[in-house]
Amino acid sequence: MSNNFEVLQNDLRNATVKEITDCMKAVNNTLSSHSRMVVSGRKEEVILRFTNFIVGLISNNKRASIATVVRIVNDTAPRKLAWKYEDDEITVNCFRPRVGRDRPAQAIEQLDFKQSPFLKPLVRLASIKVCPAAANNYRQSRLFQFTLTDENRQLLATSNAVDDRPPYQIRFYCSQYNGNTSNLLVELPSVCELKVNDTVIQGSILRCLKGKPGTVNPPDLTIMTRKQALNNVELIYINSDVPFIASIYLVERTPVAKLIQTMKEERLVTKEQVLEKLQQTQEEDEIIMESETLSTKDPLAFTRIITPIRSKACKHLQCFDANIFLTMNEQTPTWSCPVCYRRIDNWEDLFVDEYFMEMLQNTPKHIDSVRVESNGHITIIDENPDLADEESEEEEVIEKNEEKEITTILLDDDDDEVDEASKAPEPDTQQETAISKDTIPNIASTPEITTANPEAAASLSRERIAVSEGLEEAEQPPRKKAKSDVIDLTLDSGDEGDGVEIANAH
Repeated sequence: MSNNFEVLQNDLRNATVKEITDCMKAVNNTLSSHSRMVVSGRKEEVILRFTNFIVGLISNNKRASIATVVRIVNDTAPRKLAWKYEDDEITVNCFRPRVGRDRPAQAIEQLDFKQSPFLKPLVRLASIKVCPAAANNYRQSRLFQFTLTDENRQLLATSNAVDDRPPYQIRFYCSQYNGNTSNLLVELPSVCELKVNDTVIQGSILRCLKGKPGTVNPPDLTIMTRKQALNNVELIYINSDVPFIASIYLVERTPVAKLIQTMKEERLVTKEQVLEKLQQTQEEDEIIMESETLSTKDPLAFTRIITPIRSKACKHLQCFDANIFLTMNEQTPTWSCPVCYRRIDNWEDLFVDEYFMEMLQNTPKHIDSVRVESNGHITIIDENPDLADEESEEEEVIEKNEEKEITTILLDDDDDEVDEASKAPEPDTQQETAISKDTIPNIASTPEITTANPEAAASLSRERIAVSEGLEEAEQPPRKKAKSDVIDLTLDSGDEGDGVEIANAH
């Protein structure tokens, strides 16, 4: 009796005070032969009063009255309470699809989960099942069974040309259930495990972020699935105050690289549109922005942005990197802007910013941030000009090395080879000779070279000194003053000379 009392009391706490008092009023009006309940008071007092009334009916074997109370509870609070009276016992949390009173209950045939850009359910492989609540450490479980068809196996064997992950997978979808079957968020019971044939998926990787349904991916069962035999998938859970609904689907996976390509082709906002929106925003707000600082680095990974994107709902110009953002959300789907933390309800709200992209293309790689003026001009403040000089010198050295054809003389301490060199004919004085630095690890510490040809020795000595001096000069680049460049991205492409206009502001 005490167990039944606690179960009913805990379940009534899921309802509101109004829903409970409405139940009590309906019971008072219907069961007039019983003592009337007082419906005023705090929630705990009302719950205690109603529970004592029901337990009293059970103790006195008032079966007809108990059945009436159960019906009233289910009709008054259908989304919070679902009771069933069988074999002289009241069972709570017996949720089932809401159907007309005169129509028989029908099985749920379709679940619609919130759209994900990464996973698209194609075929349901197992029956949809409602998983009742499991309060007070009561263990519950639901078994899902399926067998793959030839078509299923053919899809699962498809290779992927984009990355090394299969394009088709088997996923377990689950969500809280309150009678609704559309736009569901993926969520599993907070304390659960998933047993797939002989393998157990622990609950630590099945949990959402605290208080945030939809922040976990449906578990991937592909590698644990038997391709020919019957598959058994069991969801085991405890301490769940609400019911869940679940099934298993064959899904199509879209790689991040393909999503980025789609964005570049279908959702590219031009530079002119960005500037027009910037001007329009200032006019509507009646506030002129003096300047805004933009970072060339992604706010999540702190590496240079490659494909700049942002959301239509965001008010800022700052972008973030498409690959980093999508990869992180593929792992943990939080879907919030890393700049302003605004919720991104639909991934299609993301777009590629051409204005930001041109800024990146015309900004040296060592620049971390730029300043955007109210008219759209971008000012680069180079606090480390030495880094720019090093980049230029490296590029010049690479170009020169590619253009020059170098004849390499290998110097070795082998006496026999030196003797052969002394017997060799003198080289043509018109021929240009060079020494490869790769063959002499440390020219400055190379011992004096002995050769039978004094002219060749002198030539090698001069070149050794020249290379050594070149290395010393490379180690001590001249320092220059910091400079401020202005990149005008507001010009039309037809008015630009080589693509941008750069003015030095000293």
